[in-house]
Amino acid sequence: MPHFVSRLHARLQQWADAGWSGRVVFGWGLLQGVVFPGVADLFFLPLALARPERAYRLALVATAGTVVGSVVLYWAGAEALALLEGPLSRFTNVSPAALDTYRARLAEWGGWMIFASTMSPLSTKLTSIASGAAGVPFPAFFLALLAGRLTRTLVFAWLVRHGGAAAVARWMGKGAPVR
Repeated sequence: MPHFVSRLHARLQQWADAGWSGRVVFGWGLLQGVVFPGVADLFFLPLALARPERAYRLALVATAGTVVGSVVLYWAGAEALALLEGPLSRFTNVSPAALDTYRARLAEWGGWMIFASTMSPLSTKLTSIASGAAGVPFPAFFLALLAGRLTRTLVFAWLVRHGGAAAVARWMGKGAPVR
């Protein structure tokens, strides 16, 4: 096995043991949820693979970070609603009736659309902003977002605990990790 991979895995184990892995996973989830494009699981997955016994806890921390970030964007989108209903709607010839029709459709199907966006590798930033701007009810937005993010991270944690970490350890020639 390449020496580089072995050194990388050892470094990740040191980071996972350093005591701040939860803060890093939460912080990256928050920043990724609000500002940075990229994969929300960038720190969660490697640290979970390094210490699979912490995979579920890190999954919950990662979920919390991304949900907080998405809620911030939802409220930013909700603030932009005044622009959509005011000057922007007049500029684009969007009638109040058309906006009401769009909101009704989102109220009916918006939760499923939000859930689907959390399961894809695509960012939920635009979905969060659009949900707030289009007036998706906050409880529907929050529940769909939370359900989707929890499902995604808990499935990844399960994969790490039940095969992923063992496969990495076997590949590195160290045997299966302790559970």
